[in-house]
Amino acid sequence: MKPASPAQIASPPSAVDAKLWIIGLVCFCVMAVDGFDTASIAYVAPTLAREWHISHAALTPAFLATSIGAVIGYVSSGALVARMGRRRLMVLATVAFALLSLGTALAGSIISISVMRLVTAVCLGWVVPAAISCTADHAGEQSRAAATIAATTGLSAGAALGGVLASLLIAHHGWQSVFIAGGALPLMLLPFVWIALGGTDNQKADISAICKDTPNAPQSSGIAALFRHRLALGTVLIWSIAFLAFLVTYQFMFWIPTLLVSYGFSPASAALGSTAGAIGGIAGNMVLLLFVGRYGVQRSLILTACLAIGCIVCLGVLSVDQSTVLLLIAGAGAGTTSACVGQATLAVMAYPPALRPTGVGCAAAAGRVGAVVGPAIGGILLTLGFSPQRIVLFSCLPIFLIIALLAISQVYQRRSPAGHVQTD
Repeated sequence: MKPASPAQIASPPSAVDAKLWIIGLVCFCVMAVDGFDTASIAYVAPTLAREWHISHAALTPAFLATSIGAVIGYVSSGALVARMGRRRLMVLATVAFALLSLGTALAGSIISISVMRLVTAVCLGWVVPAAISCTADHAGEQSRAAATIAATTGLSAGAALGGVLASLLIAHHGWQSVFIAGGALPLMLLPFVWIALGGTDNQKADISAICKDTPNAPQSSGIAALFRHRLALGTVLIWSIAFLAFLVTYQFMFWIPTLLVSYGFSPASAALGSTAGAIGGIAGNMVLLLFVGRYGVQRSLILTACLAIGCIVCLGVLSVDQSTVLLLIAGAGAGTTSACVGQATLAVMAYPPALRPTGVGCAAAAGRVGAVVGPAIGGILLTLGFSPQRIVLFSCLPIFLIIALLAISQVYQRRSPAGHVQTD
């Protein structure tokens, strides 16, 4: 039997439910702003290429800088949470990435915008593991997976709404307005974060006490603890799934606007492709919410991955009109984005409270390594003369590998002794 969370120990069930809703909503909004800021470089890429008279492939350093910065932020997030607490870290990181986003609007070269995206992404990377672990720790055992999926869906929601907003802003106020909006929105959210997360910093001592009383629970929150107490194989599986999920998702997200230009979309309206993919991601997450309680995380993710493969093949092979292109992008986004959400859910369910920020952060960091590889491969293939359609078809390979790893994870979960890596 697993111990109750600190929030459940301190409060009656009705108070815990109310607190979970408040924290979940605030963390959802924080993740939405994070998703918008992360995708902002993709929104403005076609316009930057036109105004700066450069090729689309020349923007690859900015894409890579975003992912490299996020890796640094994710890996260091667990240690910072242990030292500062989640509320302080989330507030300070939000202020930092808001100001850096505002500064990005002043960039005038590939080098300057790449440096700004690197530093901004570090701060964005600090926020995500803290927000996810905060939501998970306040949820009960039965609702933890669903709560994690719901909060993490904020990334997709932010990207979806951001694509619509970016399309309007670029058309009327230029690409700089996208980064100005990306700086203003998180600053408006700060008071709600500070108030809603009050008291969560005090959970560090409570969680440590619980872990000391729990048999086989790791006593350290460092990265090495992820490979102790029979957690090693589960950690490798989660990191591999995350790597491949982010590889295909970010290759898709960063190069879809360029693909749409080849289908006859204007550079300003090409941001709608990212919106379609993000809306599909939200739909995929809703499928996970509906199915995860009955079928488990792995089987639900396999279902959405199969949907993505079908849509990608149609997108790369068939000649279709613009409306159908957006619909297929949405279907592909349902599978690829839900895989990114799924890896975070697997990490939340696999690790005890003391390890969750580190476990979630390191899994996301492994994913962001894939996010570095994905756009880089896309940029290389574009430089070599491959068509955007063929680059999209390449995405099917990592999705097939994700399905295989999810099947292995399912088998491993069934054979694992109770109390070890639990991924459903």
